[in-house]
Amino acid sequence: MMGVERSTMDFTVRVHHEDDSYWAEVVDLPGCFASGDNLDELWEALKEAVAMCLNDSKGSIEVAELRVATSAPLQPA
Repeated sequence: MMGVERSTMDFTVRVHHEDDSYWAEVVDLPGCFASGDNLDELWEALKEAVAMCLNDSKGSIEVAELRVATSAPLQPA
């Protein structure tokens, strides 16, 4: 069985709170964004969005983990 290659990439994500829901844009991946009714939904959607933005002809990429390095409190718009 072949081993799974893992690597770490850092991206800047801006999270917005509008009209009782959340959306986020990945600054380093233009056009990559996600939304959710709450932060848990946003987090799952963001993992899928980043994976889709990174996939290429070399194969499928799975985002196994997202971590917050620094954050500011979310302020309602």
